[in-house]
Amino acid sequence: MNPQLTELEHNIHEDEGGSGNIGDPLCVMAPVYTTVRFPSPIDTQLQDRGRCCDNMLMGIKSLKIVKKMMDTHGSWMKDAVDNSPKVYLLIGSRNNTVWEFANIRAFTEDNTKPAPRKLILTLSWQGTGQVIYKGFLFFHNQATSNEIIKYNLQKRTVEDRMLLPGGVGRALVYQHSPSTYIDLAVDEHGLWAIHSGPGTHSHLVLTKIEPGTLGVEHSWDTPCRSQDAEASFLLCGVLYVVYSSGGQGPHRITCVYDPLGTISEDNLPNLFFPKRPKSHSMIHYNPRDKQLYAWNEGNQIIYKLQTKRKLPLK
Repeated sequence: MNPQLTELEHNIHEDEGGSGNIGDPLCVMAPVYTTVRFPSPIDTQLQDRGRCCDNMLMGIKSLKIVKKMMDTHGSWMKDAVDNSPKVYLLIGSRNNTVWEFANIRAFTEDNTKPAPRKLILTLSWQGTGQVIYKGFLFFHNQATSNEIIKYNLQKRTVEDRMLLPGGVGRALVYQHSPSTYIDLAVDEHGLWAIHSGPGTHSHLVLTKIEPGTLGVEHSWDTPCRSQDAEASFLLCGVLYVVYSSGGQGPHRITCVYDPLGTISEDNLPNLFFPKRPKSHSMIHYNPRDKQLYAWNEGNQIIYKLQTKRKLPLK
């Protein structure tokens, strides 16, 4: 038995079960008054994020390279909600083949049985911003500028689809991710999209999506620029954007956006990633095991995080 792999399996599963909600890492989002980009019959969202998620990021503690591939771009992930050991691999920035591995051991070790299941989608994805949420794969449809597909992996059929409004998908989300126009993310509060929008002067737009109906709940213009950005993720409803100069290291989080304003940049330390020579193809947070899944120069990486309770609002 590989002791390093055993430790990896423990690290991936040690925090499963959520924080505060047994068996479900998601919080219920309740209202607050806030300014939104797209009109809503009620301008209320996010007031009480739920006591199950009041953490803020304090550092990226370590990295573990779990696999190495030849492909520069791609994404890999586990289901952000379902308590399943399966690992999913999506190779390339434009493709329609998903590889499903039984567990992390099957993913990391070649020739391990059972062999991975090959899932051929009826549509191709664009970019590396895919997520798996409650058994559904959500991705940007390659044939469109702003269509998001909800794909049932078991039935291998399109469950639903939506068009993000406001001219989404006409510009790259991140300067150093040359194929991603819509980056999807999941945190304790559910499904999000990070994208650009018209008239935002290369600033990122954050949109909250209801995963059941694929309706837009709210959208916020953020102060975070796409210039020199390479990836982003959400943790407890807060957007963290990763930047690097010219696509080279160091990789650091220099823009943090909280729709509620519960986090002040004065309360945050310098947030650097462990040294990597090139920019990341993707960085996604998994709210169940509370770690980052990343792709960097063909390496599939897990970053462990250090968090602390948010300071109370004054």
